[in-house]
Amino acid sequence: MKHLITNLALALWLPTLSFSVQAERWFEVEMIAFEQQPSDSLREDFSLVHPPIEGKKQLDLLTDGFNAQGQQRCLEGDPDFDPRPFIQKMNSTDHSWGCDANNDYITLYDTLPIYPHADPQEHMDNIYLLSKQQLKFEDVLKQLQRRGLKPMLHTGWRFPEQSQRRAPFIKIFAGKRFQSPVSQMFLDTIEQRGYLGLLDKSFNVKTEADEDHWQLEGLIKIHVKHYLYVTSNFDIRYFLDNGDIQKARMSQFSVYTAEIYIT
Repeated sequence: MKHLITNLALALWLPTLSFSVQAERWFEVEMIAFEQQPSDSLREDFSLVHPPIEGKKQLDLLTDGFNAQGQQRCLEGDPDFDPRPFIQKMNSTDHSWGCDANNDYITLYDTLPIYPHADPQEHMDNIYLLSKQQLKFEDVLKQLQRRGLKPMLHTGWRFPEQSQRRAPFIKIFAGKRFQSPVSQMFLDTIEQRGYLGLLDKSFNVKTEADEDHWQLEGLIKIHVKHYLYVTSNFDIRYFLDNGDIQKARMSQFSVYTAEIYIT
């Protein structure tokens, strides 16, 4: 059975000294996540059941970037990113008034963009996402594409030197949306009575435990104690031949001393 396996490429480079009174080292990390083409030579065992990925002090840097791109697509008139209810769309052709920055555009994506939007910044006040123009491994991404690999995410962020206790887990999500299944009662009614059979019924299509997931989801933490320590845990979702969704866990603990590129 062939599967799509996801590998991660990480880039770390030497610290930059800040100009604060108490000299504080700052770092940049750049991350590329990509799909590897199916291969008969792959022999990973993904049958293990893992507990949910957890981490205290999580920091989400990507949501604002993906939402900003969704808002831009809304302003450009993309009907897939018009957040208004269906009736309002039918009664008005003016879409721009509804493209509020506070809308949750992530719920409208089938596949997330490779680059989450971020404005260029150069300060050392808090952890922040790098803009596309600030990323340094565009040539690496092109090399991966020439090898037949499909990128899901290319991003990076700046962060200060922090201990293991203080450093946050950075929330990572990318790729295609994996929708939670609708209730079996909902499906049975459609099959037996058609969609008209839904008019006189109330359905709980999703429970609290059922939520959509992304192809790649997980956490990564980088802390400093003489060296850079990287702890990462990711879940990768893919479809089996029978259409069922399978989930694999990728966990890694690494130590870095200088600028490195790994795959």
